[in-house]
Amino acid sequence: MIKRARIRRFAGRMAVGAAGMLLLTSCSTAGAEQAPTPRPTVTETVTVTETVTAAPKSVDPQIGRSLEKATRAAEAAGYEVTAENANKGNGTPADDWQVCFEEIGYGSVTYGAVRPGALCPKKPGDEVLWPELPEVTGVTYTAAVEQLSGVGGKKPKPESAYLDVSLTAAEVRENGDDYTVCFQAPAAGKDVRPDTSVTLSVVEGTTCPAGNGGYLDEKNDPSYTPPPPPKPENTTTGGGTTGGGGGSTGSDGSDGGGWNGQCELMSPAGNCYKAGQFCANAHVGMSTHDANGRMIHCEIRDDGQRWKHS
Repeated sequence: MIKRARIRRFAGRMAVGAAGMLLLTSCSTAGAEQAPTPRPTVTETVTVTETVTAAPKSVDPQIGRSLEKATRAAEAAGYEVTAENANKGNGTPADDWQVCFEEIGYGSVTYGAVRPGALCPKKPGDEVLWPELPEVTGVTYTAAVEQLSGVGGKKPKPESAYLDVSLTAAEVRENGDDYTVCFQAPAAGKDVRPDTSVTLSVVEGTTCPAGNGGYLDEKNDPSYTPPPPPKPENTTTGGGTTGGGGGSTGSDGSDGGGWNGQCELMSPAGNCYKAGQFCANAHVGMSTHDANGRMIHCEIRDDGQRWKHS
């Protein structure tokens, strides 16, 4: 019995050993069949692009030019442009503004500009300055226009210094050297802005009147009063003396036959004055004949200055 047991155990051990060898052989063969295939070596190339910004070109000074032209020049040179109001205020610069200041950085430029016609301030942020109107009286119209062209404003308008002398603007402008400027408005020293209109009162020739808006021929003045005619010389007729208002006055208010039929003072219309009419300041205290030969005097009354019978 003992031997059988040993034989059985030994046989069992052999069976186990054989099975283990078979399994080991099988695993070894399977492992050899599944070995990984080496991958090929891959070389990858990476391209790196570097952006290089070119330095801007130099730009000429633009002070005194319009903002539009200055901007074009700076942008053409590669600059980024910024515009500011050079004066105190919130006005936004436009293309026609004038460049007064410039600050150039690397790739950028800032322009300080003022309105058309304005003067550049001493420093940015100052009040707006305008040119002053020059004195142009006493020179020819041509010379006056030339002087005014440097301060802006509208083209000066010519007009006659006399109310009774007609002139056309075209005539004066075409023959400007033949006309003298006698008066100007506005007066010299006033600010000249873009909308300022200047009027020049002129005369043909070089002789100016004492005041603007008068009459070359004083008889064209509606308020003109002709001077009294000269008094006739005194003559002696019989025993009486006649003439010149120095004779005696008759019962009808006349001067007693000494009147020569003329009125010493006449109205602007060329008529003799009548009693009750208003009389001019220059006639207060004076006397004249009316159309009937009666003496009337200019006196101040409650209802004004009037002619009154003596």
